[in-house]
This record gives sequence, structure tokens and C-alpha cells, in this order.
Amino acid sequence: MASLEELAKQNGNLDDDLISYLQDLTRTWGLLADLSFSDLLLYLSVDKDFVLLAHMRPTTSTTLYRADLVGQKFEAQSRPLVSEAFDNAQISFGKVSMGANREISVMAIPVIWQGRTVAVLASEKTLIGEPPRSEMERTYLSIFDRFAKMLERGEFPYGEDDRFRHRMPRLGDGLLLVNTEGQIEFASPNAVSLLHRIGWHRPVVGSRFEETGLSSKILTRAFSLKISVTDELERKDKASVVSHCFPLLNSGKATGAAVLVRDVTELRRRDRQLISKDATIREIHHRVKNNLQTISSLLRIQGRRLDSTEAQAALNESVRRIGAIAVVHETLAVSQEGEVTFGEIMRPLVELVKEGLSSPAQPIDIEVTGDTGLLPSEVTTTLAVVVTELLQNALDHGFKNDSREIENSRVDVLLSKDQDALMVEVSDNGVGLPEGFDIEKNSGLGLTIVRTFIQQELEGSINVVSNSETKGVRFQIRLPSDKLSTKVDFEDKGVL
Repeated sequence: MASLEELAKQNGNLDDDLISYLQDLTRTWGLLADLSFSDLLLYLSVDKDFVLLAHMRPTTSTTLYRADLVGQKFEAQSRPLVSEAFDNAQISFGKVSMGANREISVMAIPVIWQGRTVAVLASEKTLIGEPPRSEMERTYLSIFDRFAKMLERGEFPYGEDDRFRHRMPRLGDGLLLVNTEGQIEFASPNAVSLLHRIGWHRPVVGSRFEETGLSSKILTRAFSLKISVTDELERKDKASVVSHCFPLLNSGKATGAAVLVRDVTELRRRDRQLISKDATIREIHHRVKNNLQTISSLLRIQGRRLDSTEAQAALNESVRRIGAIAVVHETLAVSQEGEVTFGEIMRPLVELVKEGLSSPAQPIDIEVTGDTGLLPSEVTTTLAVVVTELLQNALDHGFKNDSREIENSRVDVLLSKDQDALMVEVSDNGVGLPEGFDIEKNSGLGLTIVRTFIQQELEGSINVVSNSETKGVRFQIRLPSDKLSTKVDFEDKGVL
């Protein structure tokens, strides 16, 4: 389904500032739908007809529309009240027939931007045929009427709002209606319950806002700046309440405020758990890296005590493999996420390989291009070992002592990723493949590790070919994208 921005540009060729204004309206209109007990539909005028840009259903009553009508076009005569509101720049009320025996109540509200009507917001609901029965229902509808007048005057949406951290509030969070003196005129049952939970047990209606323990700064800021303001209160007992203040305006003057209050204690508790777990995970990566470096040091000490050249070479290879894994853990130890781009660890991997294998007599340039985006840590660790083995193989076998006549010796690593797969190519301009080479039959430890990790652990494929133009060898690795996703235990993360 097309977004509001896409529909606006396709049908109205609107500029970015106007589209942002309409998006600001739809970020907060869930509250308006709940206050009005109605479906809200945002219409854009296109060649004297209308296209539906967005639709919001209420949580306080039943929706009129089961089907999604966003993106559909309507002739002006089929939406007479919408046309009237757009042409006259005034709110239009009326009844509209929906079928033979059904009528709905419609309030069409012009959306004013920079002094002109740019869209129409229609409030549509079942015609009940009797006035609201409860004080709460009457209060909600009166607050919605005040917002509607603000839309008609171009005073809503506000523009430069404080953005809500999690989601825009809905009416079920709890509502307080406060006058310009800071006195609470109405409190919904959910708001009363929330205030009781934070220690306010006296009558709420008639009390001053700051007496309840909530910050009065949001009222001062909202009234002075004519914008919506958020504030979060965290008590010593770790109870957390978010207040979202919407000033009610009349010709630029604040006449009161609708304050939505929400208990976010559980959310904050889970946030703290996640932060603690993330810090613990990073500390584990740091300690693993240190332990791997300790093992590498022990192997080096052991290698210096050996007389066998073959044994020393085997230990040195093991040290490089351990070093590749340590590089990944070192990167993850400082990462804020549990994932890293493979490009981030390629530089230390290249330095690790060049330090252990290159010779001043035969300088070899290693170049890395591209990136893979974010990868799970377990994939990154395995791939780091694989690339290290391929680099080691290129330097060991592609540039032997008898190949020093090769000028500009180099190894290229190309990283890429699309929606289907991740690709890694390691190529060199060395002596090329020996005659009859078959990677599936090769018994060398390095290529055996590469083949096992790619084919069995990552369920990918590996292909090796000779470079036709530059001689040398190209290893091509392909990993399917469905094997690269991070597996998250949401229950363990405290999300469920």
C-alpha cells in the first residue's frame, strides 16, 4: 500500500513542507479518532474530486469501514460535505446515506495550511439519534470539537512538537482536562487509577495539576510555545509516568490543555534489563577476546620451544585463526548492537594476515571494496575465519619465492549483498591454480576449513576459478540471505 507521502506526490504534486504538515496531523490523530468515537478520513482534492490519503479507526467505538479505502478516488458529488468544507474553508455537518436504511453522521473539517485549505478531515460515525449519555462521553466530544476548531483556524497540528519516544498516545492511556490556571476540570477513570498508583489519593477533579506529582513545566511550555510537550516522571520506587500535553488554542491563545498520562513503569523496567544485558554481552565479547589473545600468546611461546619447522608453521596458522576470531569479538565488544558490518572487521583482518605472512622482499597489496551490511555475530565470526584462510592461501601459494617477477602483487576482496544472497570474492594476480586442482578433493587444512564452514555451517556455496586476464585465482562465496538473519529470543529480551 502506498504511503501518505507517495499518494500526495502522485495525486497532488505537493511540496515537502506541506506533506510534512499532513504527516504531523496523522501522527497525532489517533487521539482525535478516540475523542470523536469516529473514523477519521483525510481527503486530498485532485481535479475537483478527492483521493483518500489516510484513514484512522477509533479504539472507543466500532469502525464503519472494514475494507481499506486508502488510495481510492471519489467524485465530489459522492462526498458533498467534504466538498463544501473544502470550498468554504469551514466545518460542515450533516447526515449521509449509506445504503437503503442506514445513515451516518459526518463532520467535514478543512485542514488549513498557510492560510489556505489543503485537505479535508472527515469524522464519520454511526448516527445514534440521541445525545451523549455520560459526562465522560460529553467531555471527550467537547475536546474533539475544540481540536476541530483549531484545524479550521490552522492552529493544529502544531508543527514543532516534542516527539513521543514509543508511540503517539491514545485515549485509553488516561486523560486530564486542565484549564489555564492549572486546575484539573476532568479526569478519565484510567487517569485517576494512574494517579492513585503514584500516590495521589485525594479527589483529582478540582486539584491543581502540579499537586498530583506531575510536572507543571509541561503546561507552562505548552501554553507559551503553543506546541505539544512530553515529560517523563520517574519516582524513587522506579514507577515511571509519561505525560503528553496538548494545548487547546483559540486564535493563538491557550484556553486549556488535554494531558494524556501513561504508566510506562514496565517498559522502563524492560529497557533497563535490555541495557544491562547488552552491557553484559559486550563484556563477554571483551573477555573472550582477551582469553583468545592469551591462548595465542601461549601458542607462540610453545612454538618458540619447538625444533620442528612443520610444527612451528602449524602453530603459527592456529595463532592466525584464533586472531581472526578475536578481531570479531573485539569489534562486538565496542558495538552498540549485536550485529556488525563485515567491512568493519576487514581492516584488522587484513593487518593480521599481512603482519604474519607478507615479506619486505615481496610486498603484496590487499584491497577491500564493498560491504555486507549488518550480519549476526555468529555469521561474522565464521566468515572472518573463512576470509582469513583465503587470504593466507593467496599469500602462501599465489606468491611463492619463484614468482617474484610478478609486479604489483595484489589480493582483492570484494564484498556485496542483495536481497537474495551475500557474496564474497577473494582474488589474486599470483601464479594461478595448479593443474588438476579440485577444491572438493583438496586435503589442505585451510581449504578444508573454508569448505566445511561455507557449505555445512552457513549452507552456502564456494567456487574457485582461474583469472583469465591476470592469471591468479578467484574464490567466489555465496551465502543465501535466509541464513543471515539474526535469531532473537524476544521472551528472553523481556519484550513478550
